[in-house]
Amino acid sequence: MSDADPDGGQLHFEANSARQMGAIVRISVEIVAEGRPPPAYSFVNIHTEDLALSLKCSTNCNPDSHVIAEELRLYTDDLLADYWTLVESPPEFLDTYLDASVLSSTEIIVRPDFFWAAGYYTIRLEDNAYYADSPRISEWRFRVPVNPWRSSGDPATYPCRLIPPVGVSLVDLFCITCDDYVDEYGPVQMEVKYEFIPAGVDTPTAVFPGDDPPIVIDFIMTLYTGWVGYTSLVDIAPGTVIIILRAFSIDGRYTEVTLPPIEISAPSLDQLTGYLAGLYDNGEGTFYSLLAMGAAEDAFLSAVTAAGALGSIAAGGGDVEQAVAETIASMSQVPIQDYESVNGVASVLLLVTAFPDQLSPESMVLASSLLKSSFEKLRELSGNSTILPVADVIRAAASMFSAVGNVFMASQTMALSEREAGITFSDVLEASKDATTTGFEGLDVLDDILLNALMPEFTDQKYDEIFADFYTSQVHIRIQRQDRGILEEKVFQVGGASDCLIRVPSLPPLIGDRCPPEETVGVQFYESNFNPFEYSNNSKEIETDIPGLSVKCGDRTLQVSNLREPIDILTRREDKNLDDFIFMFKSSAPLGKVSTFPFFAKKNMSSIGILVKFNNTIFPQPVTMYLSKHIPPTKDDFNWTTTLPVPDNQLFSIKWINDTFLTADPYQWHLPEDEIAITDADVVNMTEYHVGVQFGSDLDVGSGGVVNFTLSVFETSCVYFAEEPVHLWESDGCSTGVMSNMTHMHCRCDHLTKFSGFVAPNPLNIQEALSANILENPAGLILVLATFGSYLFLLLFSRKADRKDLTKTGVGLLPGHRLNPRKDCQYVITVYTGFKGNAGTTAEISIVLCGFEESSPTITLRDPKRILFEQGSVDSFLVSTEQPLRGLAYMRVWHNNAGYSPAWFLNQVIVVNRGTNETTYFLANRWLAVDEDDGKIDRIIPTASLEDMTKFRNVFLAKSARDMNDGHLWFSVKGRPARSPFTRVQRLSCCLTLLYSSMITNIMFFGRGDDFDPPEPLRIAGLEIDPPISLPQLMIGIQSAAISLPVNLLIVFFFRNSGKRPKTNASNKNEQSKPSDGILTSSGKTPKSELALSSNVPTIPSDYCPTNRPTVGLKMRRANDTITHDVQSPVEVQTNERERKAVKGKEEKPEPEKKSSLPWWTVYLGWLLVWSASFVAAFFTVLYTLSFGKAKAEAWVFTFVTSFFTDLFLVQPFKLMLVAMVFALLTRKPIEDEEPPAAPVEEDEEYIQTDDEVEKVQSERRWGSATGWMRYMGMTRAQKYTPDSKSPDDERSTLPPDESVLAEARAKSAEKRKRRTAVLEVIVFGLFVTVIMLTAYQERSPLAFYMTQNVKEQIVEGDFSDINDIPSFWSWIEGDLIPTTRTSEWYNGQANADDNVLQDMLTHPLDAVQLRQVRLKPGQHCETPEKMQEFAPRCTVRHSTLTADTDDYIQGWIPYNDTINSTDTVICAPTVPPLTSTVSTPVTGANCTVFLTREETDTPWMYRFASLIGSFPYFGQHGTYLTGGYSTPLGKTRTTGLRLATFLKEHNWLDERTRAVFVEVILYNPHANLFSVVTLVVEFTNLGAAYRGAEVVTLRLIQQDAILLFALRAVLAVFILLFAIKEAKGLFARPIEYLSDFWSWVELLVIAIGFSSLGVYFNAQSIIDQAVEQRTTSESVFEIYKSAVNWFQIYTYLLAFLICCATLKFIRLLRFNSHVYALSVTIKKSFKPVLQFFFVAAIIIMAFTQMGNLLFGIKLQDYKNILTSLTSLCTMMLGSFDFDTLVDGHYILGPLMFFVYQALMQFVLLSMFMTIIMDVYAEEIQDPNTDDLQMFGFIRETTSDAVGKANRSLTVVGKSNSTKALQDADMPDLDNRRKFATVLKELDDVSKN
Repeated sequence: MSDADPDGGQLHFEANSARQMGAIVRISVEIVAEGRPPPAYSFVNIHTEDLALSLKCSTNCNPDSHVIAEELRLYTDDLLADYWTLVESPPEFLDTYLDASVLSSTEIIVRPDFFWAAGYYTIRLEDNAYYADSPRISEWRFRVPVNPWRSSGDPATYPCRLIPPVGVSLVDLFCITCDDYVDEYGPVQMEVKYEFIPAGVDTPTAVFPGDDPPIVIDFIMTLYTGWVGYTSLVDIAPGTVIIILRAFSIDGRYTEVTLPPIEISAPSLDQLTGYLAGLYDNGEGTFYSLLAMGAAEDAFLSAVTAAGALGSIAAGGGDVEQAVAETIASMSQVPIQDYESVNGVASVLLLVTAFPDQLSPESMVLASSLLKSSFEKLRELSGNSTILPVADVIRAAASMFSAVGNVFMASQTMALSEREAGITFSDVLEASKDATTTGFEGLDVLDDILLNALMPEFTDQKYDEIFADFYTSQVHIRIQRQDRGILEEKVFQVGGASDCLIRVPSLPPLIGDRCPPEETVGVQFYESNFNPFEYSNNSKEIETDIPGLSVKCGDRTLQVSNLREPIDILTRREDKNLDDFIFMFKSSAPLGKVSTFPFFAKKNMSSIGILVKFNNTIFPQPVTMYLSKHIPPTKDDFNWTTTLPVPDNQLFSIKWINDTFLTADPYQWHLPEDEIAITDADVVNMTEYHVGVQFGSDLDVGSGGVVNFTLSVFETSCVYFAEEPVHLWESDGCSTGVMSNMTHMHCRCDHLTKFSGFVAPNPLNIQEALSANILENPAGLILVLATFGSYLFLLLFSRKADRKDLTKTGVGLLPGHRLNPRKDCQYVITVYTGFKGNAGTTAEISIVLCGFEESSPTITLRDPKRILFEQGSVDSFLVSTEQPLRGLAYMRVWHNNAGYSPAWFLNQVIVVNRGTNETTYFLANRWLAVDEDDGKIDRIIPTASLEDMTKFRNVFLAKSARDMNDGHLWFSVKGRPARSPFTRVQRLSCCLTLLYSSMITNIMFFGRGDDFDPPEPLRIAGLEIDPPISLPQLMIGIQSAAISLPVNLLIVFFFRNSGKRPKTNASNKNEQSKPSDGILTSSGKTPKSELALSSNVPTIPSDYCPTNRPTVGLKMRRANDTITHDVQSPVEVQTNERERKAVKGKEEKPEPEKKSSLPWWTVYLGWLLVWSASFVAAFFTVLYTLSFGKAKAEAWVFTFVTSFFTDLFLVQPFKLMLVAMVFALLTRKPIEDEEPPAAPVEEDEEYIQTDDEVEKVQSERRWGSATGWMRYMGMTRAQKYTPDSKSPDDERSTLPPDESVLAEARAKSAEKRKRRTAVLEVIVFGLFVTVIMLTAYQERSPLAFYMTQNVKEQIVEGDFSDINDIPSFWSWIEGDLIPTTRTSEWYNGQANADDNVLQDMLTHPLDAVQLRQVRLKPGQHCETPEKMQEFAPRCTVRHSTLTADTDDYIQGWIPYNDTINSTDTVICAPTVPPLTSTVSTPVTGANCTVFLTREETDTPWMYRFASLIGSFPYFGQHGTYLTGGYSTPLGKTRTTGLRLATFLKEHNWLDERTRAVFVEVILYNPHANLFSVVTLVVEFTNLGAAYRGAEVVTLRLIQQDAILLFALRAVLAVFILLFAIKEAKGLFARPIEYLSDFWSWVELLVIAIGFSSLGVYFNAQSIIDQAVEQRTTSESVFEIYKSAVNWFQIYTYLLAFLICCATLKFIRLLRFNSHVYALSVTIKKSFKPVLQFFFVAAIIIMAFTQMGNLLFGIKLQDYKNILTSLTSLCTMMLGSFDFDTLVDGHYILGPLMFFVYQALMQFVLLSMFMTIIMDVYAEEIQDPNTDDLQMFGFIRETTSDAVGKANRSLTVVGKSNSTKALQDADMPDLDNRRKFATVLKELDDVSKN
């Protein structure tokens, strides 16, 4: 407006005529302008005095030019208006309904693009409240201008043309030219796009909101938008192409023209491959360049075009799997951060996944993961419709949904192929599972997008249950918002070609109280025409469409189960399964007669449906159905019956659309699964079922009516898919419904998802497993057979040990001992030898029982027929005294210290008085040995009270020993008590069954625990604790125990408690009929109770029993008798009968024998269970391994064997100790012997042996083991006696040796122990050092040095030495470093396609070269001296941590928070564009085709802080630098490296504040398997000079012998742990003495370094594993590898120190050598004088050091500071010096200082030092008498004694037993024994010499 327009653009007029009330006044103003058509402006208003109804406009308010693309918003201030109508519109505009997003009584908002036709429109607002006859009216009239029109070209032709009109996609470039368009309001913008119809691609359809028409998501590619009518040269996708032109006016009106379809040819596969190489180029192609420029639309235009070409080639039968994989991998590198990237990636994936046979398993999984990520990003973007329109969200979501469907189809195709090949486990099946699972997770995100982002914007009541449909021809999904207040039933169906439905009785029961009121409630109904879960092991029986329903609350999926009223699911059967489950009979039958038809059941636990079709109008009679199993039914004999039709009021129906119902057929008979109960046997054996049909009744027979009918029998079974964790089809909670028929299945379920604590085992297809080739997968069979072979091998030894145990049972009678017949004078003494190492003894044990009044004589416990007191043995003896001891007070026990191993560890002694049955315990748990404990062999042991027996130590030792040797099934095979009825063979057989049971339960649940999510952490008092086991894993353990434990416990129960088999009557008669030739038994007439131990010995006063007379019924041993079994002479029988009669009634009744709890024959049940359970478990274990496949079976075998041995040898002993400890702490109950006492010999025991047999048994024991040999060799004195001489037992002394003899023995033993310890220490430590050396040198390569030199020659020794300032540094980077690390040609000039290699063509950079600089902070850090400020006012400082810069900047070191106006948004390098580039014109600059990404331009100016764990500082010449700084990679190719270097140089990345720049690169040589870390440093000091430094570290990070090295480190850890335990004992025992010893500190240092080296190694190895993982994701690995190298360097340093310290310790270990001993003592004694000498020498050296530094510090490099001066003087003292350099420093003072220093050091101080050392050494070498020097004598003496003893023993054996040796095949051969004796004699002679 201006002054010429005072009214502000308004026109005023006055009416000159009267107006009637309610009249309509039309005012028109016409404005005419030259060159423009005359527009008309019209405004209509109704004036009714003061009651006028005003209508106002707030948006799009120009009535003359309504903008189509904008919404129209009208409103009124009158609250009584209530009716809006469209009363005027152009003729072609047929829609009279106002499509308003907001419509109320006061406001209307009409959506954009509604008024599309040009012309006039009028919107009227009416008010009928005041005057019914004359309502108030207000109108808004506006005009929609004419759309742009064509101004040139022939109107008879199309306005656009394609040049060339035909061509090949991606090979030919196309251009589209169009005629001009004009508009009345100004210029016209042209938009050219094309729609292409990809061949073979199933495009999706979307509907949202639900009442809108479906939208087909087409591929429409925008080629050009601009003000001219032609495009640049572009690529067009192959196939049918439809070009679309849209001409826009400035206000949004447009004219759209669609051209006829054009066919574009597809390229060849080679042409496509070349195009893709240029497009992607491993992250460096034009696609990524366009993305970096921000031209995402152009980038994805190229990608979609290439994807369309892939689809065309695939549709033609081409193999594009590799190209598809490359495309998907390239899409995975796209940062999905905006809508363009989401939609672009979705479109590309939709095209490349459309052909399932072209997808690899890896690509399928990657595509599924990408789609899920895209869904998640779309959810993030869709929260605000003003930023991202709803239509765009729906379009992208539909594309991703269709791509997910393609992934599901590919998953099914791959899994089906594996199933058809008989494979049940493979990587392909796992990939199918992962892809399907991830795809459904993406669809769950789609639910969130619609329910929580889009649908909340629809607030009108009619949208309460708004829904969205997405569907293709194969997959359908509906997402619908729900009103939780509606209680009526709901039927869900999805759009598209789907005939599945799900009926929910009511929604609230599905939700319960688990969804807060503020959360949105919705459902997802999914349906597919194929099985996306084909990877499941039991999917082959699924022959229907797959529907599914899930309930959503907010962003959660609610688990629904245990519904009171089930959910009905109706789904279509697939046509291919009709023949498998349907029997159809066409027949005719007379009325009243029963017609029968046979059929077979084909699936277990399925329901049966029987449908009868006939003309029921002609025959309205009822139909009676009969069904029987095996035989045809009759009216009187049947299994099931019913009468049809079903009454109408009983028919099942489901409410359908438009108030219709789906109802079951009344002539269909439904038999549920539980009623018909079809079993596996019925299916396998093809059990016949017969159905009978009777039309009418018996009364209709003979009526003549014949019914033609069709009888159909079909089976139905309902299952659902339980995804997590089992991934199996299951049927619990589901049953078939009565609406099942031949085309559809009706299922009724009480849940939507599986909700159970039971973990299903791995499925097993027995038929497939039996048909598998065992030779291709023998792992399971080998394990089973190896286990059984080991069982047979151990069975021989177990049986032999059981037979030997028979000689250990019973109570032995001592040789020469006369038994007192009084029972109260008889004692059973049981001696328990401990289980410690070498606990058994060769000495003879003697005891004295001491009572309160009497004491027994000395009792020597002997038995020459067996070996007593072995480790862990229990030996019982029957002894007697002259008088009763009246209660025992203590016991004295000792041994004679005889034999080769007299040391004895006594556990306890139990004494039982046979007269009073009083049991007395004597607890020892002590050594009786001169070389153990306190050195005593004679001990007095008091009677143990109840308090003593319940002490923790005693209870713990007793409990652990009993559990280990009897309670534990595995360990008791070796340590089984001899008297236990549970034999070793039985125990070993139980172990076999238990092992096979463990195999089957382990393999049943193998891998099932990994299917579960980890348990949620427990939060207690602010702490978060991760549970070690989840509930499903606990369930697996419980289920495994429930399967394996019952049968194994039953077997053990049978074996432990079964009785002995009684003798038959025939055998008793045979024994009684034997002649009494001195071997007569009385057991046939004596009651069993009288054969017990309490009644076997005479009790009347009489003489003692003769020595050689056996006792009736006792299982005893005597010195000169064989083992007897109820054997008596006739005289003894008569005597005993008289004795029993004499005492009858006077003595108490004998104690009854302990009876077994089970009959004798239950042992056979135990054996039956052993073999049956073992066979079944082994058989199914093999079947499982065959069904697993080779890879999984071998993995299971390795896992099982490893876990078994780990559990057996590590976990189980720990458990036993823990149980014993808990028992001892809590129970405090003495441990009683659970095994039966010594029992009388039963009638069926063949226990009588001849002397020859006994000798043979003893011979087997003697020569069958090493113990027998050593015992025989140790008894040298006994071998001197002949059989006719006096027994050696009678001459051997039973008294303990004199104290002097014992003292001498103790001293000698202590000396031997000391020597043995020293030898053992040397051996062990030698092994320890060997392991360290093997570990250190096994992982080092001899080529490391040469690789280091090679790298230095290529990188360091070039122009690096010429760097002296910043320009020369950049020259070296561009001219030397980058060409060296990225070689582009071979030695012969041939181009190298892969520039990721050094010039040797063998070494490769693992990542980009890294540049890192350290800078000073901005500002002035120092001041120039005041007198020099006029000359140089500014100064700078050297680097330090305090002055280091850590701020972030933007380009040019501008502070990050400052703003800068710049147009340099695109950085590019002038390089030649690639041949396959599709960009015709660069965005910025004619030569700009390669662009820097934002990350490349921003990273160099951002500070990266140092890591606290994986970084180590660098010590340079002029400072110490942390690993933080401003760093940037130089790209992974030669081109990108040069581009970035140029960019950094031009933007002054290095400037005057730079103090150091690091160049780092990691190299790998695969041929030598070596890594090199190159660190080049250039320090720019405040002196203006540049100082260079270089370091190359070469290591082998990835070992080829990883298993060997791991084993060595495990052994090393064991050694260090043992040393730590040993040193800890010494430290706590004598702390002061220990810490004062120098070698103790060496030991502690070795232990500390050892543990540190192991910790550092495993940390470095974990970093290496992380680096390998990260390389697969294409992320940068430089920092990880650098950290790994740093830690490996630390590990190497620690290992070097460890080897050094360990090797030096040999000085201590070899101290028994005289020279080594003298050296060590010399060092020790000369320490103090040498220390004093060093003090004086240090003063003198420091004096010369300071003088040298002051004299030559400013001239000579070697004296520049105190440290270098000290180093120079020390090397000068050793003879390394440069005299000429000193002369150059000062021609007088230099030589003078040199001569004075050399004279003083060489002739004075060094001579004094040698004198001190030599004096001490000479003194010590003269006194060699020390204990440490007697080691060699000890070794020589020990060897000589052992060889001589063995020689003498074998010689005696050869002479005395030569005759018997020839007769006994088990004895050693005499000739061999003599040869052995000869060899030992020669060794003895050698040792003596």
